[in-house]
Amino acid sequence: MSRINYYLSFFHGYTTNMFLLYFIILFLNIHNGKQPLLLSYMMVVLGVLTAGWIIVHYFRLRYIYIILPFVLVTATMLGFHWLSALALSFVPILRFEYLYDDIEDTLAAPSIIITFLLLLGVNILGSGADSSFQTEYHLLFISQVLFYFIGRIVLLLLGSPYVHRGKFTVFLSLSGIFITLGVILAIAYRYAVFSLKYIVIVLLGGMVQILKPFFAFLEDVEFEPPQLSDSERLDQTEGEESAEMVQAESTASHIPVDTIMSLLLLLIIGIGIYYFYKRREAPAGQKTEKNEKEGMAIAHSSVKKNYGKPEVPKNKVRKLYYGFEKWLASKGLGRYRNETIEEWIRRCRLEEIVDSDKLEIYRRTRYMDQETSDADYQKYKYAIDHMKQVIMQHMKKQE
Repeated sequence: MSRINYYLSFFHGYTTNMFLLYFIILFLNIHNGKQPLLLSYMMVVLGVLTAGWIIVHYFRLRYIYIILPFVLVTATMLGFHWLSALALSFVPILRFEYLYDDIEDTLAAPSIIITFLLLLGVNILGSGADSSFQTEYHLLFISQVLFYFIGRIVLLLLGSPYVHRGKFTVFLSLSGIFITLGVILAIAYRYAVFSLKYIVIVLLGGMVQILKPFFAFLEDVEFEPPQLSDSERLDQTEGEESAEMVQAESTASHIPVDTIMSLLLLLIIGIGIYYFYKRREAPAGQKTEKNEKEGMAIAHSSVKKNYGKPEVPKNKVRKLYYGFEKWLASKGLGRYRNETIEEWIRRCRLEEIVDSDKLEIYRRTRYMDQETSDADYQKYKYAIDHMKQVIMQHMKKQE
């Protein structure tokens, strides 16, 4: 992967996730009397990205969390709600850390799906504050989808073997197909939203009926099925429209929207925290059926068994690291697929033996296409040999 491809891939994955974060921050801000603050949000997100690259270039990845309190104070001073400021100060740094360690860990597709589900929830259960920002919610989701697919097209073209003329032809063809699909989606958009709304309303109605015996505040909750907008309604008189608005407000007043949205928000936060700690703190010694079923086979021994002999890298730095991981796998300390180096060190309890900073040259060679001098290579080789000796001594002590 060339350096320009690496930087563009990093920016693409990072920014796609930030669309979802802004959706959540926009929701929190408008429900707490704050402004959308789009420009301030973009400034903070790009500032975190720039500061992160400066830190990892001159120092180490571990120092990136030093900027967290500065981002938190800046977001608070810019007028973000305290929950929004907390999310804005933590999530971008976390995504930067994961992407820097593994450029393929983008979570772009799941973030688009989550944004769509949140958009659907806001359309169905949104309050009066949400109704005034419906356009912003929809534009945010559409922008995320467009940014993701256009970015993927550009990245694929940059990495393709075609000449520039061939790339231009492929770009026009894919763009034409994508625009056609967008027009079709725009035409069928309201019907798709209506269908999904109807399905969700039916499911919520069934859930409310089940929970009514346990929660008294659900006795008066009723969900009316959505209706498609009709152009003939534009000919109604102003008095009839006012009457319908009053009736709609009186109906909506019986629905505890704030309570339901708070419960959903707490549920989402709980699931996110559970997923985060489950992923970062994998239990030690789990190279068994659970990891195999989840597709997290041991890096080289399982790959060799199930997927054939892996290809040995040609670069001398990557080849040396490949041999190191192969040696670790033979000792039962192999790194799982999609597991970061820091997670592997914690899982195997090698914090006092293996220093991830010594493997920084491997990251720069693999992802950033940097050349390695002979002196740096000899230091790297010595560090690998020294870690092998210390690991062998550690294993003998455990026996």
